Amino acid sequence: MRAQDITSDIQMELYHIATAMEKDGLSKDFVVMAVNTASDFEGVYDLMKMWNEEDDLEEREEIIADIQELIDDCNQKDKVKRVYIRFDDLDSIAQNIRAFKDKLRSTVDEEGGVQHLSELTGIPQPSLSRFFNSNTMPRRTTLYKIANALKLSEVDISTEWSR
Repeated sequence: MRAQDITSDIQMELYHIATAMEKDGLSKDFVVMAVNTASDFEGVYDLMKMWNEEDDLEEREEIIADIQELIDDCNQKDKVKRVYIRFDDLDSIAQNIRAFKDKLRSTVDEEGGVQHLSELTGIPQPSLSRFFNSNTMPRRTTLYKIANALKLSEVDISTEWSR
């Protein structure tokens, strides 16, 4: 689905879902990014519809995390200066993901916590919680945003945390 293919019915539906998301406490920035991305990418539109139809809070949080991942994937044109993270550094991180995320979480807590990090990065708090509580490989885009928000250098990411 492309922007020119969006019908007024879909636009109205996106508006109603966006209103519900804001009422549910999601940041305006996240909601705007979701709507803009949904206008171009049907997968985000479908996830927003699923979120709107879902009653289970945990499931809604998972859907928000999935929406954030798709937004990140679709918007690789970040204008933020990125910290360089080499692919072989990610391999090293993958060998000890839990220790890496625990160390990063400790730094996040020292810098104001997950909610504060959410405000700095624009990543919804449920997505960050899922990031820190899972044993999955961190996504480069997420690492970039966290590193930039906490003003971490390449050395901080690739040496201390990837051990």
